[in-house]
Amino acid sequence: MATFNPLLRRASILAAIIAIAGCGSVTTLQAPQVSATSSVVEAKAVPPQSAFKVVKATVIQLLPEDNDGLTHQNFKVKAISPDAGRVYEVNNSTTHGSKVPNLKVGDVLEIRGTTYQNKDRYGLHWTHKADKSGDAGYIKTADGKIYE
Repeated sequence: MATFNPLLRRASILAAIIAIAGCGSVTTLQAPQVSATSSVVEAKAVPPQSAFKVVKATVIQLLPEDNDGLTHQNFKVKAISPDAGRVYEVNNSTTHGSKVPNLKVGDVLEIRGTTYQNKDRYGLHWTHKADKSGDAGYIKTADGKIYE
């Protein structure tokens, strides 16, 4: 009997859920790319607009970047609103979007992305555009600059 990589199996399930939630019917998706060093999985299908959430938060920790497969700028934020006090790990794709330059602890950001929960950990991803500006997520700095 063949064994399956648990992370790849979860990625496939997530891709199927996104496809079903996004348009009400199943579409053909490419297999999601999975990094050996990251628990982040991104599917090719754009989540529906209703899946996106805007969070205002303060950066509390910078994490190592993923440079294998889909590249990501990773950091933790503490929500100001909504869900004040909730800590999110932000997985900002630099393969599909822009890195926030000179990011530091204490920066206040407005982040639009989709949320996920892995046991007691919360995360934000899809913080980048899909095909054109404004169609998916972004990260906005206190000085008004938008990275997507």
